[in-house]
Amino acid sequence: MALANLIFGATAVALCASVQAQTTVTLGADKDTTLYESSTGSLANGSGQGIFCGRVGPNGGGGKRRTLVHFDVAGSVPAGARILSVEFDIFSAQSTAFLPILTFAHRVTQNWNEGSTVAPGPGGAGGAATAGETTWLHTNYPSANWNNPGGDFDPTPSFTFDLASIGPSTATVQPGMVADVQSWLDNPTGNFGWLLKTDEQFMQTARRMYSREFGSSAPSVTITYLAPGQVGTYGTGWPVNGAPFQLDVTGLAQGPTTLPVTFTNAPGPVSFGALFLSLELDPVGTPLPLGGPLYLPFAGPLIDGGAFPVTGGFGATLFNLPGGFPGFLVTMQAAVLDNSPLGFSMTNAGVLLTQ
Repeated sequence: MALANLIFGATAVALCASVQAQTTVTLGADKDTTLYESSTGSLANGSGQGIFCGRVGPNGGGGKRRTLVHFDVAGSVPAGARILSVEFDIFSAQSTAFLPILTFAHRVTQNWNEGSTVAPGPGGAGGAATAGETTWLHTNYPSANWNNPGGDFDPTPSFTFDLASIGPSTATVQPGMVADVQSWLDNPTGNFGWLLKTDEQFMQTARRMYSREFGSSAPSVTITYLAPGQVGTYGTGWPVNGAPFQLDVTGLAQGPTTLPVTFTNAPGPVSFGALFLSLELDPVGTPLPLGGPLYLPFAGPLIDGGAFPVTGGFGATLFNLPGGFPGFLVTMQAAVLDNSPLGFSMTNAGVLLTQ
């Protein structure tokens, strides 16, 4: 079967991807707070050292707790960049629950204030809201309201993750995370952050996480991106003799130009391969049966980048980048024939953003 047919034949979806790309930044939250379920909207904790998610126990009335968290993406990532990968981290400091709980992150659709209230004690019951707080009913207490009690947000989660009862939690790259962060970069006035919530079915599932006011272990996002003209690599190549099959692309992605593409630790000693191109990237990656991930999206289309010889585990080809097409993300990944069960192995992905 032709290599292209083998590539198009895969259907399973991978859970995560390892990222190596041109620029990676980690941003701490620049505002966060808790929505405390309340019929009067009088509870807040905008400047407290804890943020809460889940439902409290019966002694606390069983109320819901939802977290709001915001990151200033446009302040740290250059305009025109393309987001490749996003990871979200948060740290649980206290909970009466034992097991992690599935948590949903929704894109918030209305602006909100952090506020200055510091709730007494651990903060789980909230404190008396003062002017400028965000509450269950208000985006700016007491004068501006949510359209819906409990916050206005896209009903479809952007991503999900297991929130630990105590300790760190990480949400690895998911397409919705990348889409949100790209949107916030391209349209900063529409960046209202994420709302974190559980399914809110059971009491005594709430946990206290460290807020940005705590300092260390505050919520953060790690963003990998390409600025216009940059090239880089993404993901991990399939193992060949115990090490990844590696693709590297070098140069400046400003056409018209010719960019060298090299392959190391390739199957061999003598073989040939084919380079495939796409104008998009699958940030999660799709595993081929019995093989490693494919980072070229099935939405395609895929473009045949030509064949190249492999000798002694090394190969090389050229990518001709035309001029006059700025702002396109080009992804490339190569397959080389070998004696593995599929009959070929694939590299990591090369990425470039045209300038």
